[in-house]
Amino acid sequence: MTDYIIINGLIVNGKNEPPFPGNIVIENGAIGEITKPEAIPKNFPPEQILDAKGGYVTPGFIDIHRHGDWKALCGGDDELLNRQGITSVVNGNCGLSVAPVGKKYAGEILDFLSSVTGDLPGEYLEEDREGKRFCPVAESFASYMDALAATKRSVNTGMLAGNGTIRAAAAGYAPGRLTKEELHLVWKNLEESLSAGALGVSLGVAYAPEFEYDVRGFTEALMPLKNMDIPITTHVRSEGDGFLESVREVIEVAKSLHIPLHVSHVKCIGKKNWRVRRREILELFRQAREEGVSLDFDLYPYLTGSTQLVHLLPPESQEGGAEAILERLGDSVYRWHLTQILRKPSRHFENIVELAGFDQIYASTLHSEEYKEMTGKSIAEIAKICKEDPYDTLYDILIAEKCQATMLDTIASEEDMLHFLKDPYANVISDATYPTGGKYHPRVYAAFPKVLVDYVREKKIFSIEEAVYKMTGKPAQVLKLAQGILEKGRPADINIFRLENLKAPADFDNPAQLCRGFDYVLVGGAVAVKNDCWKNTGSGKLLRRKK
Repeated sequence: MTDYIIINGLIVNGKNEPPFPGNIVIENGAIGEITKPEAIPKNFPPEQILDAKGGYVTPGFIDIHRHGDWKALCGGDDELLNRQGITSVVNGNCGLSVAPVGKKYAGEILDFLSSVTGDLPGEYLEEDREGKRFCPVAESFASYMDALAATKRSVNTGMLAGNGTIRAAAAGYAPGRLTKEELHLVWKNLEESLSAGALGVSLGVAYAPEFEYDVRGFTEALMPLKNMDIPITTHVRSEGDGFLESVREVIEVAKSLHIPLHVSHVKCIGKKNWRVRRREILELFRQAREEGVSLDFDLYPYLTGSTQLVHLLPPESQEGGAEAILERLGDSVYRWHLTQILRKPSRHFENIVELAGFDQIYASTLHSEEYKEMTGKSIAEIAKICKEDPYDTLYDILIAEKCQATMLDTIASEEDMLHFLKDPYANVISDATYPTGGKYHPRVYAAFPKVLVDYVREKKIFSIEEAVYKMTGKPAQVLKLAQGILEKGRPADINIFRLENLKAPADFDNPAQLCRGFDYVLVGGAVAVKNDCWKNTGSGKLLRRKK
């Protein structure tokens, strides 16, 4: 049965090939055939003809690095995704997946994740007789995937198993090496997550509790992956002064296990590293490939990042979870010691305070009565208002917010970003986070059209086929997805737009603005967007790794 035929379009097929004129026939939610422009069936029902009017016809965009784990369950971001041409997403990145949290440490883990994934939807949260919170839907990876499968979305959704969450479910946020029993529980949770359909395993080496691992620890914890063609996607330990060492660390892990490696949101943090590290990093990637490592990477098209405010602290200050952090921050002697660490460059951890400065670090999510009116201001501005030293201001904010605060930090160079993005192994992502309250980063709303508007249409840095490939066919290769290419038999996830009509208005002052200019966005052959009007098609699929 023919669903639609797309006519009068220039087809950008997702293979980094030049656009060509043609028609696309959609049958039963998939691409039936691609025909020559003149081959339009006679007497075809007008309501089933989608006229591209000389615009581009591309695969739906694939965002393989997002943190919408909870949003996916409640359909909270379907419209903003489809309105920017995204038809497939992969959540659970940076080691921070919301499953499997188990039972023992579930409340602690969910609190830690909330500044990245947002709060758990209330209908999924329960309490035992002692008032201890737990979450049956996130207890195992399988239970989360089953819940996701029952959700009718207009977006295809996949998940990575977060290595940090898997460790925390076994041992909480305690420092040190895992016991034999804890290691076996880590293996069990990892194997069960892969069996439930995880597309890969994400690492957050810079975050608690994964910064407790060294190369040996990672290799032990990830042993079930050995010699399997399942990728690890990793936020490395440092993207600042220790960037090279951090990349070498994860390359060594991938080599030891003989598995593919994908490096997340590549950038060089700190002006002293701009223009200096980028060539060294790409050369390190090249050498690893020559030595047999399947390696690629991704990045977002912004110079400002977004993460937990507590990430400003060195790893030893984050050990033991939120209660231990708050106790330390309440000690004046410890605060003095901590300030001395943050004032100096470090290759031991990503010292964003020293690399960016408090004037480039903004508190983006604040809830306490004392600070919530200062949401969006830099730490330097808040310190001036409070007539305090900025280091003390940082510690006081973390205490008042119980570590549940997020930040925006301007850390990167556009020249570096474009240098990385031009590499043939680069993928475009959003790295969208969903903290509760405050302002979202504009990348939540506009990352993919921003590339097309700024770097294809306006600055002409990329051809349309290059940019589309980095947002479709390339990320599909990374996680072995059927989506991302326009050819017979592939899912009919398709965007139709004229480049001159695209608008990506989301900015840091007013991020909650939806993109405009997509004539059509189809998911599984169903129209989710027509002339900027959206509906939930319910045609999105759950993306599971094929065994």
